[in-house]
Amino acid sequence: MSLGHAYSPESLEHRGAVAFAERVAELTDDAVTIQVYPSAQLGSWEEMQEGLELGSVDIVFESLGSLERYTSLASIEGLPFLYNDFDHFVAVWESDLKEEIFEEVRADSGFQLLGAFPRGGGRQLASIRPVESLSDLEGLKIRVPGQDAYIETWQALGASPTPLALNEVFSALEQGAIEATEAPVSVLRSSSFYEVAQHITVTNHLFGNQHFQFWGDSYDALPDDTRAALVQAADDVSLEFRTVGLEEDEDNRTFLEESGVTFYEIDVDEWRARVEHLTEQADPSVQGWVEQISGMASE
Repeated sequence: MSLGHAYSPESLEHRGAVAFAERVAELTDDAVTIQVYPSAQLGSWEEMQEGLELGSVDIVFESLGSLERYTSLASIEGLPFLYNDFDHFVAVWESDLKEEIFEEVRADSGFQLLGAFPRGGGRQLASIRPVESLSDLEGLKIRVPGQDAYIETWQALGASPTPLALNEVFSALEQGAIEATEAPVSVLRSSSFYEVAQHITVTNHLFGNQHFQFWGDSYDALPDDTRAALVQAADDVSLEFRTVGLEEDEDNRTFLEESGVTFYEIDVDEWRARVEHLTEQADPSVQGWVEQISGMASE
């Protein structure tokens, strides 16, 4: 089986994908082997997802939000400040709500999701210049994934978002085509963005997972024992790397600071207030899910 993703070979995501492949091989006594292709070798995530439908790719390791063009439910991943903190995020994705979301995504889009692999802590802003307040964001040319929720968030915050493939970000920053990007700290390090964007603003505006994505009909056609091994491997690796990701977030910050990066804190309530209308105006089909997620925040 082939598994593709857009992240570098040094990334947390790639190491998780390799661990998944190894765990599947272990659970099936090598009857099922998975070849992992990093760095968009099989195409962009959009192209790889199309490959799932066509049968040219077996598994894509990507976020729920990447399926936004197939199902409105995927947009919940891009709603800013939906989670109060990482504990709130974990509580949601350890609950029965995870499988309910997966079932809804499958019914809407045809994609089968497995696992909930946290990408370390939250997403942060990396810029070529300091961003310490909302006024510093005015007109800032920031790279975002090609998802409406991301674009609308940064527009509401005053920036000028530009959709761009992950593997094009470094050169775009270096050449001045963009001035900033947003991503987990692990990606900011593994993709070397810190070399050209040495100012990181701690926003934690989003928390998200990677999921092992299959085309539903192809997944259903697999033998029962193979599907069971895939589910077990996805859950095992997701749990293992939740701890790894958090530990590495601390190490990554230390590394980045030692590499000359400056970190800035923000008034989270001020930023949240600027974008709260996006959650209120979310697709009506998503509102019930938003309420359930918000209701799981600890007091």
